[in-house]
Amino acid sequence: MQENTNSILPAAGVRRRTAGDCSTSHATITEGWRDDEGSSNPSGRDPSDNSTASNALLRCKKPFTMATFNANTVREEGRARESAHCFKQCNIDILGIQEHRRVHVEETQFSRLEGQYLVTSSAWRNLSQAAVGGVGLMLSPKARKALRTVTPITEKILVAEFDSNPVTTVIVIYSPTNVAPVEEAEAFYEKLGEIIRDVPAHNFLAVLGDLTPDLDQKMRCIPTMGKQTTMENS
Repeated sequence: MQENTNSILPAAGVRRRTAGDCSTSHATITEGWRDDEGSSNPSGRDPSDNSTASNALLRCKKPFTMATFNANTVREEGRARESAHCFKQCNIDILGIQEHRRVHVEETQFSRLEGQYLVTSSAWRNLSQAAVGGVGLMLSPKARKALRTVTPITEKILVAEFDSNPVTTVIVIYSPTNVAPVEEAEAFYEKLGEIIRDVPAHNFLAVLGDLTPDLDQKMRCIPTMGKQTTMENS
């Protein structure tokens, strides 16, 4: 069996934070959502306490589905609603989204679409002022109720925590492409490794992302859970 030497994921040899560690959490409390549909980022509402058992995401005999999707864009309202409709039809609870290309001044924006919930960190503009990038999450009503915190770490990394047993930590990433400078890629994966190691060891951890083929090859020796988590080059 090939030995795993990858320092990014919490496989053998990679230590994740235990309850006794003193590292500082970088989570921020989520804000409220509008009851009507449309893009908004409401404020002034006290964060709800999602620690009750009825809101728990991971529960015995009640499976839920996670997926990841490079959208190329959901900037237009029609594309966003189409994605939300497909999300609902596929019975997905948590969808990591890359390249949504929604630019907004708020650090984190919350929207409601087709009865589903979209949370995004802002995309950015290139030298031609075209919107590029952006990561986010689409959530089912069940996942939205369980959402504790959501934190944009960088332009390409978003961390969310959900109430469940055990607590579920979801990291959404949009990795640098193969043509990106080596320094940029190294900095990205160093930051990702730091974030993963800071997740408490007893948490259920999921990394949802658009990964480069090179990383895909390195991760083939890492155990996965279920055929849907097996990565193939696109």
